[in-house]
Amino acid sequence: MKDVLMVILAFICGAGGTALINVAHDRWKFKAERKAKKEDMAAEKKDKVDELTELVEALGEQQRSMSGQLDALRDAQKCVLLDRIIYLGQSYIAAGEVDFDDRKRLRDMHNSYHNGLKGNGDADQIMKSVDSLPLKNHSKSKGEVRYA
Repeated sequence: MKDVLMVILAFICGAGGTALINVAHDRWKFKAERKAKKEDMAAEKKDKVDELTELVEALGEQQRSMSGQLDALRDAQKCVLLDRIIYLGQSYIAAGEVDFDDRKRLRDMHNSYHNGLKGNGDADQIMKSVDSLPLKNHSKSKGEVRYA
């Protein structure tokens, strides 16, 4: 009987030891899987940050390119507007008079050139001369359209 008890006791101890080993193994496996998941999440996060960084850099480059194009267009518009102001101003000065509406449009152009586009004052003298011209004194018939 003693031998049977020893076998049963050995069996119980062996089963308990095996259970303890299995619990320790499961715990180690759980920690290893959790660590792997954290590493995977960190890698995904880094990949997303890298992707967003590239996108922001590309957008920044695109914005710089568009800003350069906008500056070029602004400079071109400034040149065209200055040329038009000078041409019209000289035309009115040569005629010795200016229509009220034409002078207003010329002032609006000059204001856009000088204030909006930060012109350098090249047209200021012509504008002073145009402003000192007498206004045309005529009546327009209906439907008459004038172009300068």
